[in-house]
Amino acid sequence: MKIELDKSDQKSYYIQIYNFFKKSILSGELKEGEKLYSIRHLAKKLQVNQNTIIQSYELLEQKGLIVKIVGKGCFVNKSSNFKLTNKEVPLIETFKYGQLNSEEIINFYNGTPKYTYFPVEEYKKIFNEVLEKYGGEVLQYQNVQGDEELRKVLAENFEKDDIFVSEKNIQVTSGTQQALDILIRLFSKEIKPTVVISNPTYPNAINIFKESSVLKSIDSEIDGWNLETFESILKEEKIDFIYLVTNFQNPTGFTWSLEKKERLIELSKKYDFYIVEDDSFSDFYYQDKKPESLKSLDKIGEERVFYIKTYSKILMPGIGLAIMLVPPKFIDKILLIKYGLDTTTSGVNQKILKIFIENGKLEEHISFLRKAFKEKLELTLKKLKTVKQIKIINIPKGGFFIWLELKKDGEEFCKECKKMGVELLPGTVFSIDGKNKNKIRLSFISPNLNEIVKGIDVIKSILSV
Repeated sequence: MKIELDKSDQKSYYIQIYNFFKKSILSGELKEGEKLYSIRHLAKKLQVNQNTIIQSYELLEQKGLIVKIVGKGCFVNKSSNFKLTNKEVPLIETFKYGQLNSEEIINFYNGTPKYTYFPVEEYKKIFNEVLEKYGGEVLQYQNVQGDEELRKVLAENFEKDDIFVSEKNIQVTSGTQQALDILIRLFSKEIKPTVVISNPTYPNAINIFKESSVLKSIDSEIDGWNLETFESILKEEKIDFIYLVTNFQNPTGFTWSLEKKERLIELSKKYDFYIVEDDSFSDFYYQDKKPESLKSLDKIGEERVFYIKTYSKILMPGIGLAIMLVPPKFIDKILLIKYGLDTTTSGVNQKILKIFIENGKLEEHISFLRKAFKEKLELTLKKLKTVKQIKIINIPKGGFFIWLELKKDGEEFCKECKKMGVELLPGTVFSIDGKNKNKIRLSFISPNLNEIVKGIDVIKSILSV
């Protein structure tokens, strides 16, 4: 079997390896009882740390896909122990396509900018600068918490968004998914933690949380949850934490109102739960003002918010960096969990990110992306408004996504579009309970302007039949 790692993929290596074996097992390419590569052999083959392979195999075992036999190795488990649900098929299918760069495909699927937007020349320049200045120091194992110089620069940079944090309470990770994995482990105990998410929400958060927690969902409204409904849940049971994207949410594009954000912070103190805020999209605002984060409302000394921010969407997936701002009392435990998962994060890329921020190139690049994506959003909305069979649920003011409602099954519609060379995601992949069957997510950031026009014309023609 041929297994390769994609350095441009925003997913951590251990997740890429896990996804490869998951797809191979569920597709039947790997048969029941078949032995997997040894940890040492696969680490050598892929040129990664053995801990990365251990992490991948542990996740496969947790999902029931493999069994470990002491002294013998890891083997594909009996098929009766696991099952691929229908709503996971669209995600599994796209793993083999990566970023979907084929010119034959109009990509309304991906939530990451196309590689043509990556600041490659600037990256090369700074890469050489880092090697010249730091030499082999940046190629060895790094501080598990993250490069201290980078954390100091980040702490200073966050102040412009009214987020005040010490570098001592910043944890660097290899991506958003690793940050979420760390957090579910932090809250895990003898009894599974209870986690509340939005319906719909980021599917990889569902995949990470569903096996290790009691997972509940609340329907999203355009300006945030109905907090009366949420408080009624809080009165009945103990919630450990909630996971939210409050600004330009994936997949809806919804943004919480300031009033609801402030009220949520109050509820977290009253009912003693924590908030995990995934702030992946707030930099991509297409109006005058960047929306407030929950973290900016989190009072020093009374912190309730774990704040996650990825730089993979801003710069490029291959940089493989995200950060967590952690309430001070949890930072030592977070550090220990991170060490157990992944002993280091690229020292080169941490230094590169530091320089991107210091020399103003990061903000310059974000401004360039905002202008380009705003133009795409406006064209996409203009074209969609000509399709009578589609309802635009929300006109987003930022982010990457438009949430659409059909008068037919979303999964079947996406299959029809795929046959015509247009890739979308059905709404069912964004929920834990099979909801959103007649909804689809359209990501407008990857196709060019001509492809947007052509793609929506294809959508219109299919719906007009």
